[in-house]
Amino acid sequence: MYNQTSHLSPSEMKPHVMNLGLFLFFLSYAIFASILRLSHSRHASAAIIGNETDKLALLEFKSRVTVDPTGVLGSWNDSLPFCMWIGVTCGLKHERVTVLDIEGRKLVGTIPPSIGNLSFLRILNFGGNFFSSGIPPELGHLRRLQTLNLSNNYLGGYIPVNLSRCSNLIDLELEQNYLEGEIPSEIGSLSELVYLYLGNNNLTGRFPSSLGYLSSLQQLSLAYNSLEGDIPDAVSQMRSLIIFEVGANQFLGSFPASLYNLSSLSIISLAINNFSGGLRTNIGLAFPNLQVLALAQNWFNGRIGSSLSNASYLEVLNLTFNNFTGTIPFSLGNLKSL
Repeated sequence: MYNQTSHLSPSEMKPHVMNLGLFLFFLSYAIFASILRLSHSRHASAAIIGNETDKLALLEFKSRVTVDPTGVLGSWNDSLPFCMWIGVTCGLKHERVTVLDIEGRKLVGTIPPSIGNLSFLRILNFGGNFFSSGIPPELGHLRRLQTLNLSNNYLGGYIPVNLSRCSNLIDLELEQNYLEGEIPSEIGSLSELVYLYLGNNNLTGRFPSSLGYLSSLQQLSLAYNSLEGDIPDAVSQMRSLIIFEVGANQFLGSFPASLYNLSSLSIISLAINNFSGGLRTNIGLAFPNLQVLALAQNWFNGRIGSSLSNASYLEVLNLTFNNFTGTIPFSLGNLKSL
């Protein structure tokens, strides 16, 4: 059979090769552009869905507020983007809620489970209001959360075990409420925790030994509850601890031996408990940074050691209503700040 291409010169074949290369190039570009548009569309859709989820969660919260004396939620409507609502801060990249701070606004209402849908939230501050009912377990979904302040409210019920899933928590403040039941041992898994305030509640049970795993914890307040038993030896592992407040409970036993290993302590409050026995003679040397030592209304006995005069930063020393014997060391008069 006669083949026409066999008589084509190289110069005549070259345009056909170039046209095929250009075609493949533009085809590849079109496919890549389509994939890029599809990916962008998916990300945009996800962002829209995420933004709508945040907005709905905020509006659900607003609907649970029955009294708003300062009108803080007045801006929470469609006249403004939700990222501009008072108390709301969004991240620049995703425009998702990262901070919800309405502290001290005297709001009355309840906290809805939908707050747990604010998945980008890092700071949740509802302190100083009149929220009642309980703490929603759904707050445990907030894996990015670093600060949770629900202090000074009227919250009751148990501390949700699910809060232990907020693995990035640094600051947990639940004091001044009506919380009851035991302190969840799972709280001890919050390895980033620096501040833990559970005081002024109706908590019962024992001091969880699991709290000893909180090696980053600096401030611990369990005061004014109905906790009982002794202070576990595991407390000696809390090497960063500066404040240890367990006053006004029903703790017993001797002065916690575990505390003597924590030279960083500046405040020790064991007042209004059932502690007994004597204090070590070297107590002032064990706590060189001590500023407050509150041991009043216990059953401590024995002599007051003169080594307390070595705690040169001591400002408050309350040993009243115990069974101490002997005289007050004259050397305490050398403490300039006392």
